[in-house]
Amino acid sequence: MIFRMKSWLTQQKQGEGRSIASWQLEFFLLFVALPVLVILTFFAFFFRFQIIGNTKNQREINLRQYATGIDVELKNMSIITSSLIHNTTLMDRSRAMINAQSTEQRYLALSEIERLFQTYSILSRQLVAFYMIGKGENAPYVSRNYAGINLLRDEIEAYMALADANRGIISIPDGFNMAYRQQTGWYIVSLAVSPPPGGLTTGVRSLIVSFVLNPLIDFIRQDNGENSGNSSAFFLAGKSGKILASNDRSLIGEDITGILDGYEKSRIIIKAPVDISGWMVVEAINIRSLTRPLNVILYILYLALIVIVLFFIRYNTLFFARILNPLKLMISKMESVGNGDFSVRAEYSGFIELNKMSESFNYMVEKIRVLTEAIKEEQKERTRTEIEALRYQLNPHFLCNALNAIRMMAIITKNDSIRKMSAALMMITEDTLAREDTVYSLEHELYILDSYVYIMQVRYGNTFELIKDVDNSLLNLGVPSMIMQPLVENSILHGFHGLPGPGTIVVSASLQEETRPDSALIISVRDNGRGMNEETLANIFDDNITKSKDSRSGLSRIGLYNVQRRIVLSYGCAYGVEVASYPNEGTVVTLKLPLQKTESHESRGEDVEGKEGSPKEGFLNDKHADS
Repeated sequence: MIFRMKSWLTQQKQGEGRSIASWQLEFFLLFVALPVLVILTFFAFFFRFQIIGNTKNQREINLRQYATGIDVELKNMSIITSSLIHNTTLMDRSRAMINAQSTEQRYLALSEIERLFQTYSILSRQLVAFYMIGKGENAPYVSRNYAGINLLRDEIEAYMALADANRGIISIPDGFNMAYRQQTGWYIVSLAVSPPPGGLTTGVRSLIVSFVLNPLIDFIRQDNGENSGNSSAFFLAGKSGKILASNDRSLIGEDITGILDGYEKSRIIIKAPVDISGWMVVEAINIRSLTRPLNVILYILYLALIVIVLFFIRYNTLFFARILNPLKLMISKMESVGNGDFSVRAEYSGFIELNKMSESFNYMVEKIRVLTEAIKEEQKERTRTEIEALRYQLNPHFLCNALNAIRMMAIITKNDSIRKMSAALMMITEDTLAREDTVYSLEHELYILDSYVYIMQVRYGNTFELIKDVDNSLLNLGVPSMIMQPLVENSILHGFHGLPGPGTIVVSASLQEETRPDSALIISVRDNGRGMNEETLANIFDDNITKSKDSRSGLSRIGLYNVQRRIVLSYGCAYGVEVASYPNEGTVVTLKLPLQKTESHESRGEDVEGKEGSPKEGFLNDKHADS
């Protein structure tokens, strides 16, 4: 879904832009979702450290209380044991028991010893058992207020060996398992002592006091809200580092250091010493169990944040789709306007802002259309005016020459040639100035060209001839009016100037096929005159010299420039004039024009001829050379 939001809105010249929807989603993720995620994570770690710190402090206090309770119990039982081993009554009665001569005497001594042990049992306020091993006896005398305290023979022998090794000193066992009663879950601790050497005379060899160590049971079996579900591991380690008791029975006898090393990263280790015995109570708190409620809350918050992000993405997609789709449609319409289609109009949507934009767009397009049409009309009018100006720029020059020739003929010849020449001049003048359209058929233009050549032949005599090589299928094609006359005039006035023999002008027309479906009309005017050098040919269409007329150059630049200008203004730069010339060989001027269909002007020519008489004879002949 996120990738679907990353669609492109526009294509720019500099590259691709980003959509508003993707920008909005990026803004939300960067400035809303990410800060919330960081804050949640920060507070999660903060509360995690607080929970761990507070729990550690509280458990350290509790652990010291358990260690103190174990220490107090051991001290109390050590005092009781010490009192017994130094009690004179016990010493006397034990000696009497050993030295008894009869069963009655032994019974009386044991009865007094039992009363003494019962007294100490009451004082201890514990479940306790007293094991007295007399000198020279194999079986111990046992006094207990709880039948569950029952040492095995090998345990008794071990305690006796420990007491004998430290006579006069109360020994607390270490390095082997203390008695554990699985059926009750009670830990039974035994203290062993032997009379000090040189003390009272007694019949006691060793005294073993076994009792239930209640604080240790409470420590190992503690089960509260903080540490339920075995979230913590509890250990009682001896002075040797071996585990004496644990809530995990499989670890008893293992080295406490190796066990705690394995807990280094996953648990909090706290310790408290038991002073009298040199033991150490240890609690390994499972960090994960402490932070489980916080982690649950954090996971719920993360899940809620993910749900919010997904809902926002969905909302972002639906909301911006309603906005971006009209915008995309608007962009496509803008592209159409950019391509020149001013008929497109923006549609209205359900948003006021977009409707105002559509209204402004439609108003703008309409204004552009009106202005464009006005500009086109203005440009068309300017082009027409310029073409008209170019046309009228040619006519005075021609009329002056023609009228001058008529004047000379009237003075010299005084014959019918004046009538023909006047009729030809009238034909050309009326055709040039009277019509509003500027495109005639090729047939009509060749007819007018005949009239013009007739006038020029009258003026210059039989010094040149005109040859027309035009297929009849091309005669109805349209060409600009008076488009060939300047080219023929250049050949007559400049191309043949100083030529020793008669000149020849060949006018031909053909179709040029191109790769496109369109084709072009090619009109060629070729003479065998003086030609031009390369410098003159290169400067034919130079704007700085187009208005000059240099007879020595072999052509009139103004006529040729006007022809080029008219074609370009009328049809574009794809059409125009090409000139090829070689000194003393001749010049070829080629016109490239678009194909245009027109009606023939033949009837109009006949009317003129009928009225005035016209030099129309030989119009479609290959050669025309009236004298």
